[in-house]
Amino acid sequence: MSSPDSTRRYGWIDAEIRELAVATVRDLLPHVESLWAACCEVSQQLSVHPNTIKNWYRGAVSEQDTPPAGTNLELTAAREQMRALQRLNANLVEALKDRGTPP
Repeated sequence: MSSPDSTRRYGWIDAEIRELAVATVRDLLPHVESLWAACCEVSQQLSVHPNTIKNWYRGAVSEQDTPPAGTNLELTAAREQMRALQRLNANLVEALKDRGTPP
């Protein structure tokens, strides 16, 4: 560990911890609604401001390297919608079968 940097507000946090915070944000992104939500979760663990985590993240990662926030949430919602549509379709097919053919 390096010695604390007195010029930084969070000088007690070394580069290794910042890198771990950035990696944690990157891992959380697909599971939360936004970058801010991921930064808030990580900031609570480290007792630093979420903007600090966001700045560390933006300084370390390019836009292409990260999955968009909420990817898994959107996929889950799409799957739920698809199941609801499949149930509706099955109900419509059953209703048409019950009607029988007109005379």
